[in-house]
Amino acid sequence: MDWNLLPDFLAVARAGTLSGAAEALAVNHSTVYRRLNQLEAQLQTRLFERLPDGYQLTAGGEDLLPFAEQMEAQAHALERQLTGTDRSLCGEVRLTAPENLAYAYLPEILRDFKQHYPDIAVTILVGNADLDLNRREADVALRATAAPAPYLVGRKVVDMGWSVFAAPAFFGPRPRPRDFEQARNQAWIAPEASLFHLSAYTWLRRHLNTEQIVARGSTLNTLSRLAEVGLGLVLLPDDQQKPALEQLFALPEASNNALWLLTHPDLRQTGRIRVLMDFLATALRRDPRLC
Repeated sequence: MDWNLLPDFLAVARAGTLSGAAEALAVNHSTVYRRLNQLEAQLQTRLFERLPDGYQLTAGGEDLLPFAEQMEAQAHALERQLTGTDRSLCGEVRLTAPENLAYAYLPEILRDFKQHYPDIAVTILVGNADLDLNRREADVALRATAAPAPYLVGRKVVDMGWSVFAAPAFFGPRPRPRDFEQARNQAWIAPEASLFHLSAYTWLRRHLNTEQIVARGSTLNTLSRLAEVGLGLVLLPDDQQKPALEQLFALPEASNNALWLLTHPDLRQTGRIRVLMDFLATALRRDPRLC
């Protein structure tokens, strides 16, 4: 059996579709289809049922899955161990960050970082979903969270306060609410499901009536922009303060998040990863928008 075909098998098993697997592997779906057929031919067994709504594991596929996952985990562990011994200050570091932080903070920091470490190339992976550092989907994660995953190591950069914002035009001459009780019955812009992992939005979902929601957004930048045009109130981390938004009141009940820099324990002594994390932590702590 060609072991190089197992990543395609795992990607299809996880995504349930050829297109999802192809996106995860950064190849086209015809490549995944061809490799999957090769693996089934080599094993002389059908691994997936081809259904109208996707691919479903057969009994043979279910038998193969834990062995393929174990091989993948061992390969990633070996890769991390070898990378962890690299003390050189050159090569690539894959940094994952949410969109708002990647857009508003990282470009200037990485420009300055490049001047100090010209041989280190940083790739920014932007998204709300937490990439798996165990599987080397990223080397370093910049995350806003109340509780980092216990299998990761790193440092808290700053505590993140949360406040309710609105465009001044939304109220006009009307008085502004001074707390959540006064704001509860206003029009609200709420997060979409991709942001529910943030504890502040877990709190908001429990306390806000859905009848008051006039729009939803899947990113913090989208939420703040919807508020800027006067659609309603929005709950945002304080670093999202924009000139076109008025900070109405802090919401300490929702403010148990912090900004963390995290990596896998096997990678913490890697030279290029260590200096990037140090540089990011120092620069972010000095940024007045995060103080």
